[in-house]
Amino acid sequence: MSCCTNEPLSQIARALADPIRCQILDLIAGGDGKKSVQCCTTGMCVCDIQEALNLKQSKVSYHVKELKNAGLLHERKRGKWNYYSINRNKLNDFCNELSQRFSLSEEKAGS
Repeated sequence: MSCCTNEPLSQIARALADPIRCQILDLIAGGDGKKSVQCCTTGMCVCDIQEALNLKQSKVSYHVKELKNAGLLHERKRGKWNYYSINRNKLNDFCNELSQRFSLSEEKAGS
């Protein structure tokens, strides 16, 4: 698993700690319930995120870069547009690692 060491784990946790980044992930995952994709057939581009969240392009680009650097987004270039989708494997690995590291086993709970 690629996110088992402390540094990648911390980088993902920092990326997820920002409310704007969580909104971006929700939007890309389709969790907002809106039909917001306009220029993309799969994934979302910065222009769609910008419009949906009413944020400046530079702010959206910064947050997308942080999510991408943490490994939480896949990027696909098509023509002049970059499309982003959730890296579900990385997110699942992160959740599994947190669960394994910090959950109490029945043995520990009984001590």
